Amino acid sequence: MASIVFADSTKHYDGRDLERRPLGGTETSVIRCAQELARRGHQVTVFSNCDGPVEHEGVCWRPLSGTPPRTCDLYIACHQVNLLSFVRQPKRRAIWVLSPVRQLRHYKKIWRMWRYRPIPILTALYEAEVYSPLLPRWQPQIVLPHGLPDYVRGHEPLANPPPPRAIFASNPTRNLRRLVEIWARSILPRVPNATLEVYAIHNLPAGADVWKHWEGGVLPEGMSEAVKNSVNVHPSAQHRDLITAMRGSRTMLYLGHKAESFCVAAAEAQALGVPAVFAPVTVLPERVIDGVTGFVRADETEFADRAVALLTDDELWRRQHEAALQYQQGISWSEHAGRLEAALLSDMIPIDRSVLAPPPR
Repeated sequence: MASIVFADSTKHYDGRDLERRPLGGTETSVIRCAQELARRGHQVTVFSNCDGPVEHEGVCWRPLSGTPPRTCDLYIACHQVNLLSFVRQPKRRAIWVLSPVRQLRHYKKIWRMWRYRPIPILTALYEAEVYSPLLPRWQPQIVLPHGLPDYVRGHEPLANPPPPRAIFASNPTRNLRRLVEIWARSILPRVPNATLEVYAIHNLPAGADVWKHWEGGVLPEGMSEAVKNSVNVHPSAQHRDLITAMRGSRTMLYLGHKAESFCVAAAEAQALGVPAVFAPVTVLPERVIDGVTGFVRADETEFADRAVALLTDDELWRRQHEAALQYQQGISWSEHAGRLEAALLSDMIPIDRSVLAPPPR
């Protein structure tokens, strides 16, 4: 099979961290994709900011400070253009665009894109639509959505609606403040027993007064005690704990952010059957079927109205809950690896299996 090398300079991690501590979307995606490619028989090496050589789940992890191979069949740089030259002479070079593609047209980055002309692997149709004409283009463009873990997909409908519990599961700097303002002004007064559960990776110490640390920053100033008591900021959670919290939520609320290039949390919530109310920002309209598995609303009043409806109307919640379970299951990481294999390796090695056929464990 093929020799595949990834390089990622985002955080300090290796494959073992997936089950040891909370990780961001980039690190999680790299680990899961690499593991599934290894399961398909490929020789997979990931260079990251890890401490030293590690072998885990069939993947070789090496520090970026080490010496990369001179060549490989497929080299994938994870978003950062300064990594494009890490492997000098790969047979095929790609860049996995895990942050907004607009960043690649920056004058300090664009020359590297033209020098190395990597194949862009995009994660959303929106990213393909805004791909700059100033960048080298691969036709047809490869749009490959992130996979979802098996324990997120395929759930049965809940027997009873959850209590009026909304969830926010993104970086708190991504419009949490404005969401809490809408919550305080237009949602909580109409659903006084509702709570907004905030799950994010942060560095607050356990037991810290969140409002003391965040008020005036990612949380608004001057909120009443009732509002403060209704907004629960949780410690950074392991992924399975986050999934449990999502599954027990009535709706996901998110105003979006320009930094979203896929929004894994939104895809996971929908796969779990959680109806959502999103603003029409970047990729979010792709993560929900408007009017069927949630709502996309730009106007803050309409956003609040839809949130209140999902928190209080059991019949509406039931329809959208079951529709999300039926239509929003996404793809598995095994299928993701199969699609990647078919798109980038099928003219280099014989591939006679379906992208849907997971290899034996």
